Parts: sequence; C-alpha cells; structure tokens
Amino acid sequence: MEIIKTNIEGLDIRINKVVRDKRGFLAEISRSAEDDDFLKLGIQNIYISVATEKQVARGGHFHKKNIENFLTLSGTTLWLFIDCREESPTFNNFYSVILGSDKPQIQTGIPYYTLDDSKMAQTLIPLGVYHVFWPLTNDSVMVLAIASEPFKENKEDHFTIDLNEREDIKKYLMKFGISV
Repeated sequence: MEIIKTNIEGLDIRINKVVRDKRGFLAEISRSAEDDDFLKLGIQNIYISVATEKQVARGGHFHKKNIENFLTLSGTTLWLFIDCREESPTFNNFYSVILGSDKPQIQTGIPYYTLDDSKMAQTLIPLGVYHVFWPLTNDSVMVLAIASEPFKENKEDHFTIDLNEREDIKKYLMKFGISV
C-alpha cells in the first residue's frame, strides 16, 4: 500500500491495491486491524453518501470526536480539506485531490487517483480537518464512509466553516467552475 503525504498534518491519502481483469476489478479497502491504524480505533458506522448534482457540495464539516475515512467508489470528485486545528503546525492549510473512477476531463495541476489508473484512494480525516467534496461528472457519485462514531445530528461534534470567508479557496474553486 502506498501512502501519500499532504500539506496537512495527519491527512494522508492511502492508495489501496486494485486487481483488474476482463470481468472488472477488486479493490482492497483494508487488510486487517493489525495493519490499519483506523481499524484499531474501532468502526461504529459505515454509510454511503450519494451526490447527484455536478459541482454541488456534499459534506462541508469537521469533527472533534468522530474520525472519518472516505473512498469515492463511483463518479469523480474534487475533495477539499482545510486544517481547522488552531494548535496544528499546518493550521489554515488547504489540500485538494481528485478521487474516483475516471480520470479528470480537465487539466488541473492537482493530484488525482482514479480506478482508471488502478488506484483506489482512501482518506483518513483527522479530527479538526474540514472536508467537503464536489462531483465533477454528470453521473451520480457514491462515497463510502467509515466512521469511528455513529452518524447522528450532533451539534456538539459537527462544525462548519464559511468558505465565502476564504478568498483563496473561492478563487481556487473557480477553475473547476465551482462557486461557494
């Protein structure tokens, strides 16, 4: 398994093994709890988030208790992460990546990991890191989420930020045709 480090402390992209043949592919999500730091934390919830509108955000929050792990299973997504941890050496840094099933149709200069290239990328979101994704294709996008806490409307552990207050991010998203 390949680990891609980002400019946000603790946010890594894990490239999982994909085996292809003429019938399709098999993509490994995790080998064992012994080898997987996330599984050692314990899984309390597994769910799917489906986005049906191109360039319309899903997610857009961060947690202080719930650690989440995401895989884009179908469609192609632009993911954006922002370090909201004031004590972090990477506070306010943002990182973006394109994940999913198909190579991006536009040249963006940012990394992408897609099943087209036999790469299934997985993100483990540290506490205090904002995460949001936008579909880049007209097809529905399906994201598998594995969480350390059960999903619930929890105002004590579900925090949002206003991306309109970040001119750097608004300008950045414009190159994808996305407005906030």
